[in-house]
Amino acid sequence: MGLKKTLNLILILFMIFVLAGCSGNSPGAEPLGQAAEPPAENMAFIYYIKSGFLVPVSYNIDVNSDNYIEKVSTTINLLFSGDVPEGFESGVSDVKINSLNINQDIVSVDVSRELTELAVKQIVYTLTECDNILHINISVNGKPFASMLERPKFINPVNPEQYAQDKDNPAELSKYITVYYTDSNKKYLIPLTIKTDKTSAEDRAKEALRYLSEGIEGIEGISVFPNKMKIREFQIKDGTAEIDLDLDALFAFNDEVQYAEIAIDSVVRTLTSIDGIDQVQLLVNGKKLDYVTSNMSIKDPIKPEKWYNKVK
Repeated sequence: MGLKKTLNLILILFMIFVLAGCSGNSPGAEPLGQAAEPPAENMAFIYYIKSGFLVPVSYNIDVNSDNYIEKVSTTINLLFSGDVPEGFESGVSDVKINSLNINQDIVSVDVSRELTELAVKQIVYTLTECDNILHINISVNGKPFASMLERPKFINPVNPEQYAQDKDNPAELSKYITVYYTDSNKKYLIPLTIKTDKTSAEDRAKEALRYLSEGIEGIEGISVFPNKMKIREFQIKDGTAEIDLDLDALFAFNDEVQYAEIAIDSVVRTLTSIDGIDQVQLLVNGKKLDYVTSNMSIKDPIKPEKWYNKVK
């Protein structure tokens, strides 16, 4: 019973089964996570700041697919353009790029003023999302500022001091989980990294679902969904996390229909960030259901799309 109580999840979204009739009569709909993505060479993640945390935003950019240098240059120039999506902040909005050099897997960028720690992370995370880029050098008006920076394994650690101690210890890093909350408007996903005392994939998944349902004490600007939805069973089989939900509480969530897709994405992305879980199968009272909205199906296991937090 402990698991059933603690994992009273967020999945408000499933009241849609009631609203949509659970009939699977929506022709042409694409299963969530299975829709065709834009060509990878045309996409880029740019990292901005929301509620004090780094958040990736995906853009469709126009680049020559055969020229990775062009993509890196386009991406970093977009970050420094000052064009920040509504609701986000940027630590480099008023910073200019003096020069940019791309040499194999190293990007060296000279900027017009010193940067905050969060602004440096914006640059590192954005550039290392680009193919082939592993190291970043930053200078300020020609003077070295930070050299051979690499992308950390995890993003937005809730306890950065503890993470700094653990970052070179594989045994300790194996206890970290990344939970994908929504922002307060339930529009974007914000990844936060939490250390647990769990090591097995199943235990870490259960812990992740608990955090997703209950939130994190003292952290503002993130949203959790109502915790009335009960999980009947949870297990991992051959890389698939199977979640069996209780149908009884669906009517309590009629006002949350519009958040269904991001709620599912939040759960799927959180669970598949754990080693050993590749996809998520959602059941309701032990049964597979089909379409829950006109463009969302949960009949088959769901894998996360690479590109999320898309800017229209």
